[in-house]
Amino acid sequence: MAAFSLANFGGNMVNAFSNTALPLYLGMYHLPNWLIGLLAQERSLVGGFVQPVVGALSDRARTPLGRRRPFFLIGIPLTALALACLSLHPSTLVLLAILPCFSFFLAVANDPYLALMADITPLHQRGTMGGWMALLNMLGQMAFLLLAWKLWERNEVGVFALLILGLVGTFGLTFVLVREPPVGRWQTPSGGVHYRPIRYLKNILAHRELSKYIGSQFFFWLGNGAAVPFLTRFAVEALGVPEGEAFLLVFVAVAFAALFALPVGWLGSHFGKKRVLSLGLAGFVIVSLIGSQVQTVAQTYLVMACLGACNATVTALLFPLLTDLMPVDRRGELTGVGSLVWSLAQPVGSFTAGLFIDATGTYRAVFVVAGLLIAVSFVLLRTVRVET
Repeated sequence: MAAFSLANFGGNMVNAFSNTALPLYLGMYHLPNWLIGLLAQERSLVGGFVQPVVGALSDRARTPLGRRRPFFLIGIPLTALALACLSLHPSTLVLLAILPCFSFFLAVANDPYLALMADITPLHQRGTMGGWMALLNMLGQMAFLLLAWKLWERNEVGVFALLILGLVGTFGLTFVLVREPPVGRWQTPSGGVHYRPIRYLKNILAHRELSKYIGSQFFFWLGNGAAVPFLTRFAVEALGVPEGEAFLLVFVAVAFAALFALPVGWLGSHFGKKRVLSLGLAGFVIVSLIGSQVQTVAQTYLVMACLGACNATVTALLFPLLTDLMPVDRRGELTGVGSLVWSLAQPVGSFTAGLFIDATGTYRAVFVVAGLLIAVSFVLLRTVRVET
């Protein structure tokens, strides 16, 4: 479990960069908030439509290296190359060409990586595996936030270099240390990859509980997208803290998520993933509404700690619960479908929040909106039936 989760460390160093440093980086280009919100998040709006195809190809791939791991060799070098280009502060036109594809490059490796989790982990251990993945996820984000806190303002290029090293190194270790199941144990879909949009949508909706769950998480990622890209800018603009300390505020949230990751995974395995995830979403709603009214940095640290504890449930259990609901022979494809829906939701949430900030001049109300959207996610999740 630890070896498999190493890749989550490097991948989420990059996600932490997208969610916290990239909004500040884009601010140097004097872009409007609506565009920053659209560009500065961990999911690719452009690439989302291709992710089900990537997943379906991984379901059908047959190579000496396995069917999931070869995609590491495509996505990770492309992500590293994009980061290297960003470190040079290219022109605005080049920047706008790179960023729409940047998150998708990582998804080319990450979606088959997530499907591999379902391939190698028994049903009764997926909550625990989710806890390990969440722990390494949060440790990766913490590592990046500490780097950014110490180096961002005086050695930005060094941050990019260490980020690339962390991404390539951890995915490389997982590639080497984790073996895929033997070919005889693969359950491969019959036929090739064909998509007729209306027919395909009907096919997905036929899996009723899976569809309801993906819909629930659509509203979670709408709310998440509305708030997360603006956390550091909220700290700088509304609370007046230096950019370096803004990273520390997010670090507190990530640290508390890491603290709760393994216990939450254990609770999910023993008491039900849906039950524990529901409690986390309810906590998100309450804390988001309270957090929108913070007036001091001390109050913000407390709110961020509570948000981190709630986030542990989503990070640890969101994907393990999805694997419980999907057909065995379409794990890669349906992982991509989930990513597609969430890749649409998060940029839309960010874009809408950015428009609102530009129109009103305040960052506070977006956190109220985020809380209400996550409340819808909670209500929809309660309607999902999970076989035990």
